[in-house]
Amino acid sequence: MNKLYIQIVLFILTISLYVNNKTLATELASGENATSESAYYYLTPEELYEKNKHLLCTDPEETINAEKLMNEVVTHLKYHATSNDDYKLCRKNPGISMFVYKKKHQDHTDVQKIKFKFYDSDKYNGIINMLWNPNHLNPFNTGFVKSI
Repeated sequence: MNKLYIQIVLFILTISLYVNNKTLATELASGENATSESAYYYLTPEELYEKNKHLLCTDPEETINAEKLMNEVVTHLKYHATSNDDYKLCRKNPGISMFVYKKKHQDHTDVQKIKFKFYDSDKYNGIINMLWNPNHLNPFNTGFVKSI
């Protein structure tokens, strides 16, 4: 009976050695390593420029007028960004830290001010690229603003 047990043990040992050798003799997996890539691809500023180059103005007079207009817009923007008078909270979404304030300017113009905080400073470039990308849907323009 003892011989039978020894034969079984030796048979199992032989099988395990054979399987172990076959496992070691197989080739390694392909040499390609998995790279950690972002799920989202944002265009670089240079790529955005090249893609939207046709939208740029080439008329110098129009450029000068646009600069004057934008200087005026900046002064109004500074005023509305820093003033809190007459603004009423009309919508808030504390889950994403977004608060929308609204007021009537000179009794005929609706002005909305959006306070929106981003807490992921490491995603700053991606957020800026997303907001400046002309092909990206603008979450702030929900029909109140006419975009051309």
